Amino acid sequence: MKELLITLNEWWETGTISKEKAKEYKRKIFNEIKETFFNYKQILVLVGLRRVGKTTIIYQLIEEILKKRIDPKKILYFTFDEMIKEPMEIFEEYSKITKVDWRKEKIFVFFDEIHKLKNWSSKIKILYDNLPNLKICVSGSASVMVESEAIKNLAGRFFSFEVRPLTLQEFAELYFKKKIDNFELYESKLKMVFDEYIRKPFPELIEWKDQSKVNAYIRELVIEKVLKSDIPSIFKNVNVNLLSTLVEIFMKDVGTVVDITSLSKDLGVHKLTLARHLEFLEFSKLIKIVKNFRPSIRAESRKLRKIYPYHISLSFCFYPELSKGQIFECLVLSAIDTNRYWRENGKEVDFLKTNEKIIPIEVKERIKKSELKNLVWFMEKYNVKKGVLAYTGREDLLKIGNKTILFYPILKILFDFKIS
Repeated sequence: MKELLITLNEWWETGTISKEKAKEYKRKIFNEIKETFFNYKQILVLVGLRRVGKTTIIYQLIEEILKKRIDPKKILYFTFDEMIKEPMEIFEEYSKITKVDWRKEKIFVFFDEIHKLKNWSSKIKILYDNLPNLKICVSGSASVMVESEAIKNLAGRFFSFEVRPLTLQEFAELYFKKKIDNFELYESKLKMVFDEYIRKPFPELIEWKDQSKVNAYIRELVIEKVLKSDIPSIFKNVNVNLLSTLVEIFMKDVGTVVDITSLSKDLGVHKLTLARHLEFLEFSKLIKIVKNFRPSIRAESRKLRKIYPYHISLSFCFYPELSKGQIFECLVLSAIDTNRYWRENGKEVDFLKTNEKIIPIEVKERIKKSELKNLVWFMEKYNVKKGVLAYTGREDLLKIGNKTILFYPILKILFDFKIS
């Protein structure tokens, strides 16, 4: 472990961190993460799909610490992707190397891919409660599991941030190497990179031109790493072949409505086994499960659910010829980050944004008046004043009595979704 720690913590010897690790470009979420990390004592929890840039953000935080002229040996980074060791073992080896007393001195601790460590939250809780000198940041790719463990054992002791695939704005800024902060001004450039963006919204892939290599990267380093390494290392009784089959189904049938009973019969597995494996895929951010909205939670839980890839780029690895409808639906879902749709008596609205208010959202390539009727029906039924039709045209609005339907360009939703 000694050699690994020295390798992972180059700043102990050099006093700096390389630009290859702490990259110059900062994600939009970085400033909020940085402010939280430096201004609150609570544990910082970073979650998200593999390869979205969680580790880069950690390195950028380490760079910020070094800028404050803090002793580099008081910054400890360890990734459980390389080796599974108990925190106490890591600290003891760290002290032997640096001669820093980790029980007394102010130390910045970064534990990457924490989900690989069994019962990690209870172990981090002991450190947090008993060693206030430690400032702790953890990251994990099994996002739902990391957050649920944190909620269970670290209540009141952490702030959580999800690092997601690049937005269209971030992709364009990295692609053109310039700040792009005005949609109308840069719309032509955004259209120029749209087809590349939807296939490779991962920071490392911006400049890759060979789509076959892009697909191999996403398949091997994102999807297969999750299926063959992350999930089996965390959960018991995992059927990797079943996981792989489910991924292929959901990457092809984007937005398919799943009947657990029917699908379990088709696949020859018990429906409880199937349900557990769907949870595994959701935990690891490979799929997004969208529930049929009902005011009653009990009624909602019994209804059929729609399943989407977490991001449409995951589908392109398997099926490069997806329809525009599938692509647009999945992209809008990723951008608005919701888990509700509505279907009743043959009528359907693609998504519902449900925070303080309900905002129904339909996704279409082009507008047809006949396709607004379900949106209007829902707005009248639930007394909703504002709805959204996401499409490929220009921004506009339509008044129907006291209700407003906002026509919103899909490109702008991907750039910066702000509807209230």
